[in-house]
Amino acid sequence: MSEKFHFLKLEATGNDFILVDASKQDIPLEHLEHIAPEICNRKTGIGADGLLILHPISTLGADYTMIYKNADGSDAGMCGNGGRAIAFYASQNGYSDTHRFQVHEQVYEAFVHPGSHQVEISFPDCDAPSSIANEWLACVNKGSNEQSTEQASSFSSIFKADDAFRVYPQTEHVVLFSNNSLAIQPTEELAKLGRSIRNDELFHPRGTNVNFVSKQQANHIQLETYERGVEHFTLACGTGAIASAMALHMKKGGKVGSNLYHVTVQGGLLEVSFDCSDTDTLTQSEHGKLFKKVLLKGPTRIVFNGIWAGN
Repeated sequence: MSEKFHFLKLEATGNDFILVDASKQDIPLEHLEHIAPEICNRKTGIGADGLLILHPISTLGADYTMIYKNADGSDAGMCGNGGRAIAFYASQNGYSDTHRFQVHEQVYEAFVHPGSHQVEISFPDCDAPSSIANEWLACVNKGSNEQSTEQASSFSSIFKADDAFRVYPQTEHVVLFSNNSLAIQPTEELAKLGRSIRNDELFHPRGTNVNFVSKQQANHIQLETYERGVEHFTLACGTGAIASAMALHMKKGGKVGSNLYHVTVQGGLLEVSFDCSDTDTLTQSEHGKLFKKVLLKGPTRIVFNGIWAGN
């Protein structure tokens, strides 16, 4: 028997989330995590890309902990838009506009612009994207088991192997770039390719999110993300926007200094900014990170609230 609890529905650039504030009601975290697939189901539940839980205790000295479960109930790394959503809620429920929250073993700083729905999240420093050109070709060839050889060849011509990157902005991502200026449509055929890469043995055991980038104009790109845990395209992906902006930056030569990228997703517009270090000055230690002062900014709003009645 599921327990009753209060929830909110939020959206952040089209990513939608169910949020449960565990500081205001006595409900076991294990129970919430267990029923995540049930309440995220779009036919028989509330419907969402994932479940956010605000847990008032932080082991790292932050204001609270964000627990996130994908729509299928699997654990996730960092969810950028989920972080913006929970920060927006927190700023209206006892926390300041500028506060810190924990996700796994990292602490993130949030800033909710006063009188605005704009929220930005500060991320830990990130490593440079790594090329996976050979692995990309192998994924496409394997993908031909699901789709025709002709379709696989077509995708190979649209997405250049030399522009395939693996990036880790606190969760797993692959970024692919279209070699033309046409907007990519999230078709079922493209979903099959995303699914094939997402499940490729190269990324086992956790799998990966897959980002398809098109319409690259200076510092503005259009993005479609096949999300692990949702197992299809979503209207936005915050960490995917960060990964794609970083990959594009390296593709363009890795200009040193402060940089700002605009990322158009189906749900609206995200901003990604970071400082890029000079690779010649990076130390060879594990602490040498190329991208610093990483920020994700975009709108979020509370859609409705209600009671999960159990069943």
